[in-house]
Amino acid sequence: MRRATSRGEGETEGDVARPKAKARVVALRLLAQRRLTEAQLWTRLAKRGYPEDEVRTAVESCKSDGFVDDALYAQLFVDGRSKAVGNARLVADLVRRGIDRDAAKRSVASAEREEDERLEAAIDKLFRIRANVSYPSAARALERLGFPTPAIYRHLRVRASSVFSEVDSTPADVNVP
Repeated sequence: MRRATSRGEGETEGDVARPKAKARVVALRLLAQRRLTEAQLWTRLAKRGYPEDEVRTAVESCKSDGFVDDALYAQLFVDGRSKAVGNARLVADLVRRGIDRDAAKRSVASAEREEDERLEAAIDKLFRIRANVSYPSAARALERLGFPTPAIYRHLRVRASSVFSEVDSTPADVNVP
C-alpha cells in the first residue's frame, strides 16, 4: 500500500523508499529558492535521504554549471552585510556556512568596506542607541562583534578626546551636565 507524504515522496509500508525526485532536480529547486554554499547544498540533500554518490554527482553538476560558487557566495555575503561586524566575525560566519577558511579570509580582505569603517559605524550606532554606555562596556560589546581590541581602543580614545575637547571648548557660562 502506497501513501504520499507532504513532500510528494513515495513511501511503502514497512520500508521507506528513496525520494522520487532526482537529487539534481531537488538541488536546483533549493538553489532557486536561495543561494547556498557547496557544504549547505550537500547537507540539505543528505538530510533528504539521498545516497552519498547521488549527492556528490548533483553537487558537482551544479558546481560545473555555475549554480554553486563558494567564492561568489562569500563575496556577496561580506559585501551584503548590513550589520557592522569585524573581520574575525565575518570569517567565522563564512566558515560556519561551509566556506574554506582561506577563501573566507580572502573575501573579507577584499570587502568593499574596510574594518575601520565598519568599526566606526558600530561605535556610532552603539553610542546613538545607548548614549550613557561606559567605554569598557562599549569595548566588550564591540569585541563580541568581532572587532580587534587594539582597533577598538584606538577608536574609543579618538572618540573620547573629541568629546572632551568639545566640553573644554564650551563657554564658561554654559552648564555642561
